[in-house]
Amino acid sequence: MKKLVLPLLLAAPLAAQSFELGLNVSRQSYTSRDTLSKVEAEDKTVVAARLGYALVDFGPALFQVTAAYQPKVETDLKPNGFLVPTKLGNEYWAVGAMFNFKALIAVGAGVDYRFEKRTITNVYSSSETYSRPWARVNAGYAFPTPIVKPFIGLEVAVPLTDEDLGPKLQVGIYGGIRF
Repeated sequence: MKKLVLPLLLAAPLAAQSFELGLNVSRQSYTSRDTLSKVEAEDKTVVAARLGYALVDFGPALFQVTAAYQPKVETDLKPNGFLVPTKLGNEYWAVGAMFNFKALIAVGAGVDYRFEKRTITNVYSSSETYSRPWARVNAGYAFPTPIVKPFIGLEVAVPLTDEDLGPKLQVGIYGGIRF
C-alpha cells in the first residue's frame, strides 16, 4: 500500500490541472508591401481556435501552455489603392505560453510562436510558409460556476517581427470554457 501512495501523491496535481477550449473572433490588419508600387491588404475578420493546459493554477496565478489554429481566410489586395482580382490568404497554427492573473477582471500576457502560411491567388497561386513570435495581452471575466468555467474577454496580439503582407495586428473577443 505504501508503494502506491507516493505515485498517487505525485499524480494528484496532474489530475487537478485545467484545460481551456476557446474561440477568438478578431479583426486582423496586414502590413503593406512597398516595391515599385504600394500593395495593401484589406483588414479581415478571422476566427481561431485555442486549446490550453494549465501547468500552474494556484490562487490568483494561472500559467498555461497553448496550441492554436486559424483556418485560411482570404482578403483583397489593392496595389496603389486599386482593387484587383488578387486574393491574399493567411492561416496559422501556433504553440505558446500564457500567464493570467485571476481577479474580478483577469489580465494576462503571453507569447505564441506562429507557423504562418501566406497564399497569393490570381491567375496562378503561390504560397509561402514562415514562422515568427507574437505577443498577446488580454483582459476578461470568468463566470464563477462550479464545474465548467465559461469566460469572455478582449485580446490584442502583435507580431514581434515584420513580414511583408503578413498580419501586423489582431484585436478581438476571446471566449470559451475552462474545465
